[in-house]
Amino acid sequence: MEASSTEKKRRATRADVARLAGVSTAVVSYVFNNGPRPVAADTAQQVREAAEKLHYRPNSVARALSTGSSKTLGIVVPDLSNPFFSGVYSALETAAARNGYSTLFMASHQNPEKEMDRISQLIAREVDAIIIASAQPTSALAGVPRKECPFIFMDQTQPVPGAKCVSTDFQAAVSLAVRHLLGHGYTNIAMLSGKADDGLSDKRIQGWYQAHKETEIPVGPVVQAHFTRQGGYDATLALLDSDHRPDAIFADSDLEAIGALRALHERHVRIPEDIAIVSFDGTVDSQFSWPALTVMQQDATAIAERMFQAALDPQNTPDLQLIDTTLVPRQSCGCLK
Repeated sequence: MEASSTEKKRRATRADVARLAGVSTAVVSYVFNNGPRPVAADTAQQVREAAEKLHYRPNSVARALSTGSSKTLGIVVPDLSNPFFSGVYSALETAAARNGYSTLFMASHQNPEKEMDRISQLIAREVDAIIIASAQPTSALAGVPRKECPFIFMDQTQPVPGAKCVSTDFQAAVSLAVRHLLGHGYTNIAMLSGKADDGLSDKRIQGWYQAHKETEIPVGPVVQAHFTRQGGYDATLALLDSDHRPDAIFADSDLEAIGALRALHERHVRIPEDIAIVSFDGTVDSQFSWPALTVMQQDATAIAERMFQAALDPQNTPDLQLIDTTLVPRQSCGCLK
């Protein structure tokens, strides 16, 4: 099969591929849409060779209109600088590609107005589902416009009407982290929290209070750290300058913990001899800090795969899925010398 010079100059169509391959346009459609009718392997290969010669690429919008599926997932990203989110999105892209789906990422920069704009753009592009770690408060999530597009909310620990939610079990994880520190004999533990101003509505903070209540140990301070390195650094310096310096710190993100480590090193505080640290996330950065961080490790792969399955088959997916963490002991809490 040889493509003519005229066919090469303009964008190839499905009809061009069919003519060059000697098949009907319906057969070309079946090959690139994986059905609905089977195509013999030799014929399918002939169609693909013709498409390659013509540099043919299926029109995703036309395919969405004809099949009801664009084979594309829209993903609204709040913060690509956070290695935990990057790990989840990498695993999500892998799961999607393995199943013949593309991923379209858009950044909201944790801005609710930008988030709504990104959602509108993705809906207009006929994506099959939207996966989002939302910047909206929980009370506002039910009002996010859906237009029959399935929504999967990441890190949302309470059901959202008409949507699916996948999250780490934050409450259980933080409770276990506090108990681990208490087991080392630390009794004055501070928490660096990204959402301290949310009070008891945040499941991490609920887990914090639960562990102290059940062990009858006085609750230490909860300090706003904004899920950032700078926030962890500033919050730790404030704790060191306070009248009640803690003997241990729980940080609810690795970024905060890394900021805390810098503050402690600058003040010549020994870790864990003077102040111990346990962190939450378990990103690769936690393995290469000094000392290496003891972490409650989130399962990024499981989160990604559960979200993908919820996008693929929302009718047979639970409305809320909570995923367990794993305690990984290292030097920062005193487990390993």
